Amino acid sequence: MVFEKYQKVAIVTGANSGVGFGICQRLLESQGESLTLIMACRNPARANKAKELLLNQFPFANIDIELVDVGCTKSVLSFSAAIINKYPHVNYLFCNAGILSACGLNWKTLIYLVFTDPVGLMERSDSTIQNVGEINEDGMGKVFAANVFGHYIMMRELEKLLSNSGDGRVVWTSSITAYNKSFNIDDWQGIKSKEPYESSKWACDLIAIVSGERFQREENHIASFTTSPGVVASEIGALPVWVCKVRFLVHYLFRFCGVASQNVTAYNGAIADVYAALEPLSRLSFLSRYNSLTNRWGKAYVGAKAIPGYDRVTAEKLVEKCELAYQAFKKNSDLNFTTAPAN
Repeated sequence: MVFEKYQKVAIVTGANSGVGFGICQRLLESQGESLTLIMACRNPARANKAKELLLNQFPFANIDIELVDVGCTKSVLSFSAAIINKYPHVNYLFCNAGILSACGLNWKTLIYLVFTDPVGLMERSDSTIQNVGEINEDGMGKVFAANVFGHYIMMRELEKLLSNSGDGRVVWTSSITAYNKSFNIDDWQGIKSKEPYESSKWACDLIAIVSGERFQREENHIASFTTSPGVVASEIGALPVWVCKVRFLVHYLFRFCGVASQNVTAYNGAIADVYAALEPLSRLSFLSRYNSLTNRWGKAYVGAKAIPGYDRVTAEKLVEKCELAYQAFKKNSDLNFTTAPAN
């Protein structure tokens, strides 16, 4: 492998659709041929289709596809090992892939919010009925594993490569819906929570801040930031098609009325992620969440806001739990590898 060809390397999880695809577009726009874009995706067919769309828009692009299921620890560890073997450094790690596991709409709540809090209805998922108690094959909370823990493992495994870049950035895609009341450290994986998505996104905020503090303390040339794409009309949540189409039109109406969180398109929703990756560190703070916003005429911009209700003690406890779980899974993976029968 000739490492000299790599100038800047970016990893985007969930790159084949939604905000992940928007991040890819904005990165290729700003970085050009100097960037090697790694699309970290689960589905090879969707990944290749997305790559083709990007190459049609950016014929000069250097794009690699690396398959990974962020909700599976074995897959993430395998992915990370492949990255370490292929690339000399990583400049940007976008922890973007995620799931919202829903089973329908609470029409009573939806109608109530239409009359009492229409902006909240369009910004939050209060009327979405989320699945409770889902566990993945690793025995972890399904939503937490995909939205948080898989990315935590990836960040930890790739720290050396991030540091090698001289200015590594880890950018966590949180959510406008994330708030401290949705999270309980005694249920840190959100298994019992009625809002596992919001709980997981608040966990992203906590981990981003604690990691940013650690990176700064250790002076290891990595920074960590949290962002929100605002409201994007994506397929997350697996809602009926007609609901998505109606919602799409309502988003535009609310934006025209001045609700800046209604970014609607993934391209607009991705502006905060790329901003956190490319802006000089002197202009950024890991204590803020960077929000994608759009004015009524469709121009996207970034707004920074302190994370309301941030509790360092809770955040450090969460990272400690994630670290212990990460080390346990890694040890088990190493044991399985060393004891595997020869072919």
